[in-house]
Amino acid sequence: MPVDKAPHRDSGRLRSWCLGLACVVLLSLPGLGAGAEQSVRNDMGVRVTFESADSSFVEHVLGVVREASPHLRATLGLPAADTIHVHIAPTQEAFLTYTPGAIPDWGAGYAVPHRRLMVLKSPRITGTYDGSEELVVHELAHVMLHSALRGADIPRWLDEGFAMHMARDWGFWDRASLVVAVVSGNLVSLGAIQGVNKFPEHRAQLAYQESALAVQYILRRYGEAGLHTLFDSLRRTGSIDQACFDAFGMSIVGFERDWLAFMERNYGWRMLLGESLTLVVAPLFGVLCLLAFIQIRRRRKATLRRWAREEVNDWRTDEDDWRRKNEEWIMSRERDE
Repeated sequence: MPVDKAPHRDSGRLRSWCLGLACVVLLSLPGLGAGAEQSVRNDMGVRVTFESADSSFVEHVLGVVREASPHLRATLGLPAADTIHVHIAPTQEAFLTYTPGAIPDWGAGYAVPHRRLMVLKSPRITGTYDGSEELVVHELAHVMLHSALRGADIPRWLDEGFAMHMARDWGFWDRASLVVAVVSGNLVSLGAIQGVNKFPEHRAQLAYQESALAVQYILRRYGEAGLHTLFDSLRRTGSIDQACFDAFGMSIVGFERDWLAFMERNYGWRMLLGESLTLVVAPLFGVLCLLAFIQIRRRRKATLRRWAREEVNDWRTDEDDWRRKNEEWIMSRERDE
């Protein structure tokens, strides 16, 4: 009589499924399975989880958060909110714990806004503190912006643009790279920035710069009131198109058209006649200064060599005169005798 093995197979599958689920849950908890004891630091509304080897970096991060938080809250009109969690990931694997597969290799940090969480790579991974201040402010801005907009669907260009604007000042070389993109017709559309995590690093950097310039364009043309109106409408309606109508009187398509015209005026060929003239003049001025410096050094060396020759000639002339006069004196004495 054949034995029905189906119940045994189903039971085995159920046990395997439960075991697999338990493993996934355990592995998803940061710090478990890593073999290192995790420390916790609570400081003025910030909770930091880290390994003891990163204690000095934790102090650095807390200092940046303390300094940046008041300005961010004032900009967003955000009162004191819930605790923000900062996790310092000790390894690359731990860094990807909260969003496995979603962060590109070049990423050094990310935010999980609905959890009020910032995940940063330990300097033991990156090898440096360089750029960490900008990174902390950037991720903190993401968390606070999403908190202020209460979970609204924020377009990536606006999300990244606000964070970039709050985190850093834009220098000469940032603007120069935008000139190349505008002149070559290589700008990323605002809508395409949604997929920035899949971009190669150089393309992602361009997308971040464009996002920052889009926010700066809003502030320049419509002021802080315009940006606040955009945020308020986006929080209420959940639609960026409606928010643009409420804040700027046009659709998102019209806004992007005007922004592209702004980019062309300030970073395209016509920049030569506009306020961005320094992008061309500054490098030329630097080259001219360098050439002038080299020429001055050459002239100075030539003058020193000429003076040296003159001093030698003068010394030789004085000696000859002395010898001649001495010989004449001796001869005159001999005649007198």
